[in-house]
Amino acid sequence: MVHVLDTLVRLENKLDNLAIGSGSRTAPDMNSSSFGASGASSSAPAPFATSMSEAATGKSTDSENRKQLGLGDLPAELQQNYQHLTAPHKIILWPGVYMHLLNLGIIAVSDLQYVLQQGTSWFINREVAKHSTPLASEVSLPCFAVNVGASPDLSSNVTFPTLTVERVREYSEAYFNTFNVLHPLLDRENFVNESVPRILREGYGDGDVESVLALSVFALGQVAIDGVFGRPVSVVDSQPSGLHGGTPDQPPGLALFNEARRRFGFVATQCSLQNVQVLLLQATYYEACARHLDSWRSAVAASMACQVLIRSHSIDSSSATDDYMRRAYWTCVLSEDLYHFDLDLPRTGVHTLEGQVPLPHLRNGQAEQGMFSPGPSSTGISSETRSHNEDHFLAMIALRKLIARIRGVIHEASTPQESPYKYDGPPVTVVRELARQLDSWRALLPHPLQWNDQDKFDCPASDPTHRRPNEALFSVDSGPAPINREYNLDVVTAQLRTRFYYARFMLYRPLLYKALHFPELMTADDANCCALAIKSACLWPLTMAPPKNKKRLIPHLFTWTQNFLDILLILRMCTVNDCLRSIVEEGGVVGRQEVELSIRLMLEWIRDVKQVDGIAEWSWGILEPLYGQEPAQQRDLGISADVDFRG
Repeated sequence: MVHVLDTLVRLENKLDNLAIGSGSRTAPDMNSSSFGASGASSSAPAPFATSMSEAATGKSTDSENRKQLGLGDLPAELQQNYQHLTAPHKIILWPGVYMHLLNLGIIAVSDLQYVLQQGTSWFINREVAKHSTPLASEVSLPCFAVNVGASPDLSSNVTFPTLTVERVREYSEAYFNTFNVLHPLLDRENFVNESVPRILREGYGDGDVESVLALSVFALGQVAIDGVFGRPVSVVDSQPSGLHGGTPDQPPGLALFNEARRRFGFVATQCSLQNVQVLLLQATYYEACARHLDSWRSAVAASMACQVLIRSHSIDSSSATDDYMRRAYWTCVLSEDLYHFDLDLPRTGVHTLEGQVPLPHLRNGQAEQGMFSPGPSSTGISSETRSHNEDHFLAMIALRKLIARIRGVIHEASTPQESPYKYDGPPVTVVRELARQLDSWRALLPHPLQWNDQDKFDCPASDPTHRRPNEALFSVDSGPAPINREYNLDVVTAQLRTRFYYARFMLYRPLLYKALHFPELMTADDANCCALAIKSACLWPLTMAPPKNKKRLIPHLFTWTQNFLDILLILRMCTVNDCLRSIVEEGGVVGRQEVELSIRLMLEWIRDVKQVDGIAEWSWGILEPLYGQEPAQQRDLGISADVDFRG
């Protein structure tokens, strides 16, 4: 995976030259705190076809175009630059989308005036209101003191009778086979063969960071089990929730998590690797409970402590401990990017150190043997499985760099693009070059991670010498697909592939704005890019089964909810807008049936998570009247869930 990042650096230099030669805005410095300091505007493409009004009058003016589109009646705020909104929140204020919602008389649209005034912080306030109180603190485990002799350092240690050795083994395996696959923060061998045996002997101590770490692992292990096999938190119209285990207010693993956070205060101010790991595990637990701001606060604390470690420590490439420091660092960077880009939450600056922190080695160690191994014949985790999991983490790091570049070049440049007066989006040449970089990233992935658009629902290939197995990993409905794939294969694969299609959607998204507001300027290339944007937004693996039925295991749940709202608005405009409708129905790139299935899946998602997510709850007030039917009714549209979209 290292050569993937090297290739991206070379491609960036080419893109810089291409952007300058095309007269586009200057590509931003990826290490700066704000992208796109300056740059020139790009010129509008040549018209693809002359409109009827142009044929009659010779050439229409900007004023006539605005009048034709109904943009002259917009509030004054909408005619101003609204760069204070993040990219996921801008679509709802696109003039064409805004006017459509306004004309429908949807009550929640009245809130958009506050969105204009406050920006993304208005959406954050919905989350603050949803979770105005902390997680229940009264839930705990029964305990008794441990008799470990006369040692004064261990006098306050306790043990938990309900947390048996078998439970410890079960929770540890569940954590390492799920959450640690996505973000490989902990050394499994060290944890199960050194840390846990000592804690079981000496008890859980107040000032012992390993005790806090272990309890956090066990809490997430219970989430991993109950989040798949537990009872759904609700059932609506015979449709069980994809949130399993516990209740919205008392999620699974809460008693264990409370024991961890009670003890964390004694070590909270340390700047050690274990402290960073604890904070990242804490952030992961909060996100599994859909408490996004609590998760962000924990991630911020982890990033701050991690910066101190990096700045005060010379990283040794041969050190196993330093390798885990690098893992923690890149986990902080990946997490912080999502909170910043989607919720406009401030960065700590941890990303500015990426030039000083090499990628982790992710060493392929030997299979674990020890207290949790059933016997000498145990094979533990194969080197192939380890390699697949580790490559996934490195692939996400490389993809993160591309996504940041797409946002910087296309969505966060200083020149406003989404203007009601003229189209000032990126030249198609720049879009095509970034698309080529995305395709290069996918082509350079290790073979077990590779896929193409025709088999994006299939299992990854396990053997590089054979063709991909024709076994579906994802389906629209649950069906017979196993929900508990080994090593979280479904969620890991869905995250990687969905993140790719998200990046491609963001890349082509400016052409959707152009088609919606300036159809007379559309070229054949524009129409094709527009179709690719719609295609890229359809049937994301993460919205399908099994992942949709195990939402507690999906990392950074909030980022998908943000983007599903905007995609659903775009897909609605594909029905009511002539230009977008013709692109779907006549372009041959994306079909109506594909669009309708995607609508159903995303509506089901938002209706499900709105019980724990403040932004989703508000979004439902827009989407329910917009689509005029519940997701359960969407299943009666005559759309087959078994349609093959591989061709």
